[in-house]
Amino acid sequence: MATTTNIETGKKEGNMNRLIAGALTGAVLMTVPLAASALVIDINTYLSGNSDGSNVTVAKLTLTQNGNSVDFRFENSIGNLGTIANNAFISGLLFSYDGSPLLTSSSFANFGGTQLVAAADFGINPPGKDAGYDFYLDLHYPASNQNPALRFTDGEYSTWTVSAANGISAVLVSDFTILVSANGKPDSLAMVHIQGAEGDTLKYIGSGATSSQEDPGTIPEPATLALLGLGMASLAWMRQRKK
Repeated sequence: MATTTNIETGKKEGNMNRLIAGALTGAVLMTVPLAASALVIDINTYLSGNSDGSNVTVAKLTLTQNGNSVDFRFENSIGNLGTIANNAFISGLLFSYDGSPLLTSSSFANFGGTQLVAAADFGINPPGKDAGYDFYLDLHYPASNQNPALRFTDGEYSTWTVSAANGISAVLVSDFTILVSANGKPDSLAMVHIQGAEGDTLKYIGSGATSSQEDPGTIPEPATLALLGLGMASLAWMRQRKK
C-alpha cells in the first residue's frame, strides 16, 4: 500500500515538475519586447516664405519609445514642393519638449542615417522665439555655400536617440507632444527651416501627429503574467502535498 502511495506521489510530483518547467519555459518565450509606442509628426503646413509655398509634407519626424529613451527619425521630403525645391535644403528643425527630465548635450546619441548629426548640433531651450514660437529643442544642419554637398536635401534622413541626462529617468514619447502656440498661428509640435527655395527661406510647421501604440508600461508584460501563473500553480501543488 505504501509502495502504491509513493508511486502516486511520485507521479504527482513529476507532473508538477513538468508543469513548473513548462511555465518557466513559457516565461522565457514570452519575454519578447512589446511593440514600442510611436508618434509621427507630419510637417506639412506652410507658415512663411516663398509665395509659391503650399501645404504639402516637407518632412516627417517619427518618435519611437525604446526603453527609457526615445528614438528619432527625421525624413526630408521637400521635393514635394516642386520646382522651387530644386536647390533647396533643410537648415533647421525645432521641436517641443516638456522640459522634464533634464536634458544635456550628452542626452543625444546613436546618430545615423544618410545625413549625420552630432550632439553639438542640438540646442536646448534656446533663447528667443522663432516666428512667434518658443520651441524647447532645435537642430541645426549645414547651410554653408562653401560645400553644398553637406546640405540636408530631399530624400535624406537623420536618426538619433534622446535619453535623460542622469541616465536613469525615463524620457517618453509623450514628453514631446506639448503643443507650442504663437499669436494668430496654428499650434505646433515641430517646425522646419528650408533654404534655397528660389532665394527664399520657407518655414513649415507640423501640428498633427499620429500614434500607433500606447507607451510601454501601460500593458502588463507577458512574462509577468506567466510568473503569476507559475506562482498559482506552485500554491496548488503545496496544497496537494498537504492533503
